[in-house]
Amino acid sequence: MIIQSPSRPQKSPSFSQWFSHPLWSMVAAFGCYFCVYGFRKPFTAGLYEDQFWLGIPWKSVLISSQIAGYMLSKCGGIFFVSSIAWSQRIKAILFSVFIAELALFGFGLAPKPWSILFLILNGLPLGMIFGYIQGFLEGKKNTELFIASLGASFILADGVSKSVGKQLLNSGISETWMPFTAGILFALPFLFFVGMLQQIPKPTKEDIAERSEREPMTSKDRGQLLKSLGLGIFSISLLYLFASLLRGIRSDFAPEIWEYLGFQGVPGIFTQTEIWVTVGILVINGSLVYIKNNLFAFFTSLAIIMLGFILLIIFGTLGLHSLSPFWLIVLTGFGIYLPYLTITTSVFERMISISKHKANIGFLMYIVDSTGYVGYNILLLCSGFIFPHLKLAHLFFEWISLLGFAGIAISLFCAIYFTKKLIQ
Repeated sequence: MIIQSPSRPQKSPSFSQWFSHPLWSMVAAFGCYFCVYGFRKPFTAGLYEDQFWLGIPWKSVLISSQIAGYMLSKCGGIFFVSSIAWSQRIKAILFSVFIAELALFGFGLAPKPWSILFLILNGLPLGMIFGYIQGFLEGKKNTELFIASLGASFILADGVSKSVGKQLLNSGISETWMPFTAGILFALPFLFFVGMLQQIPKPTKEDIAERSEREPMTSKDRGQLLKSLGLGIFSISLLYLFASLLRGIRSDFAPEIWEYLGFQGVPGIFTQTEIWVTVGILVINGSLVYIKNNLFAFFTSLAIIMLGFILLIIFGTLGLHSLSPFWLIVLTGFGIYLPYLTITTSVFERMISISKHKANIGFLMYIVDSTGYVGYNILLLCSGFIFPHLKLAHLFFEWISLLGFAGIAISLFCAIYFTKKLIQ
């Protein structure tokens, strides 16, 4: 007679095991940066009608001011974000958001035009946060999935934050105090997701073997990387610039673009369009994680970038008179974010893995980001100060074709350049 011992109940996963699960990193990154947008974008929901400063529309002045702070942050981030230690990132995130919200309080108090200074101060610390979060996600076998989630967060958050801002305005809160109030609403969930972010483990030995180790960079490391691949990085920066210009107009002048298209919708329209874009981008960019060969994944990423510019030309020109305003905004957004986020998600991650340079995404990301924000701020300054009657919302669809064809040409150049540089 054989007596069977009772089976032991299986132990439930420990907390440390949950921290290592890919879903934990995705939710932490998505949630944290989603909430960061609540301290940055709600003010763009205001129209600031019949308000001018030195003959310039007040909304253009405000957007340009915040972008100026963001631009300075991105330029400084080239050196600072690439060299910050893992242990200091959480403190840096918390401090940055605290300063940003304090600046919004000053924006509510200060009279025009001094309130401009507080929006500059608001943008200055916020520009670093994407790089801080990205540092927790890079150099891992699931990095594309993680950063796709991070990137998808600000597509959706862009619409949600404007919807929140519009609701606050409709409830009677003034345009000057609405940004600070929105920040308060996002504060508690932000702290929750920062707590999740803090638990993300460092890359394992298996991750390092597959993707190469990511360490803080020195000035020598930065110089060697630029000397080796500088022309290619510059070309990718141009692609990012084109996408940034279109993304900036679409984001900051969304109410004006909707009016131009003749659509009068509810505040939730900003969120509804971005849900579709978010899902599409997350699926495409996240699927790159299944391509194990770094070289194949890199050139697939370049092909996706080119596809984005092709779709922009198709939807932004042919679709202008054949699509409804809703789907026109969705599909042009999809075309813009394909190149914008593929660079963020996969191109630099795989480039570092192939080249084996001592590097991190933070350095490369802030090169292209600073290029994008400098270019966008120059555009805002030209439209606000030099050509004050230039309507960016009206010219948005005309520039889609121009930048779309330029993007295709430079994408082809990148493919040829990196074929010679990376395939040996």
